[in-house]
Amino acid sequence: MNVAPTRLLAAALAVLAACRTATPPAATPPGPGQEAPASGAPVTADDPAAVLPGVPLDGLSPEQRRVLAEYALSDFCYCGCPHTVSACLRSHHACKHAARMAALAAQVAAAGGAAADVRAWVTRYYASFDRRARLDVKGFGPPLGDPDAPITLVEYSDFTCPYCQRVRPVLEEFVKARAGRVKLFFKPFPIENHPGALETAIAAEWARDHDLFWPIHDALFSDPAAHGADALVDQAETLGGDGADLRDALLTHRNEDRIRASQAEARAAGVSGTPTLFLGGRRVEIPGPATEEWLEFTLQDEEEWSRHGGWERD
Repeated sequence: MNVAPTRLLAAALAVLAACRTATPPAATPPGPGQEAPASGAPVTADDPAAVLPGVPLDGLSPEQRRVLAEYALSDFCYCGCPHTVSACLRSHHACKHAARMAALAAQVAAAGGAAADVRAWVTRYYASFDRRARLDVKGFGPPLGDPDAPITLVEYSDFTCPYCQRVRPVLEEFVKARAGRVKLFFKPFPIENHPGALETAIAAEWARDHDLFWPIHDALFSDPAAHGADALVDQAETLGGDGADLRDALLTHRNEDRIRASQAEARAAGVSGTPTLFLGGRRVEIPGPATEEWLEFTLQDEEEWSRHGGWERD
């Protein structure tokens, strides 16, 4: 949960500069929401299907389709070609990137963003691939998934946060289904004004030291209100842990230094609330409720970036 509420769609970032194809002197320049093709009438945002050939528009309202069309007519494809997203879809058929940009933009439009919001969000998404945080996962294992999986997903989380509770099943099912591709590390970021946040984090770190982390993790999320010492000890003993030792850990704040180090690292990476995800050190934002489809989309991008040291050129 954010310490201070934030908007999903942030204020618009600077729009990427781009050159336009020169038009004959006698022609009327295309206006907002339209693009002059090589011949014929301009393609306009009034006809989203023509602007976005091959892009599924099901589930978008007429206004959301227009927003997506306006975006596609104004922003250039990140593959490096001299085309807008729409022009790339219509004429640069070898490009696989424009369709992915449009699919990403469609998710933001569906979340209620205007064209400027879509542009800002998509720009920020692609800029994030060049901005990597250095996150230390040593001492925060074992990961969920195959430890040898090439892509590392880090979650900063709080057992008492309802938003972490909500994203947890989606995130864990996603990783379990892709165990050979991505592994998940849980790092503590207890929110200080949440009752029991620090105590549950201490219990989880105690469990990590006793090879009980994921069973205790699941128990804590299954009953987030059970954060008193007696309840935590009962959970540990049910799972075969030494309740007396956990009670001592809670009394002495054992491993609190590890928790504080995790929080400090997270804040240095710009984290202010939970849950916050990093994929390969890149902060992952979600344009709406977390879904397996969205996580798969951004994992595919991360895999491409990792394979080629950047975006694959057409």
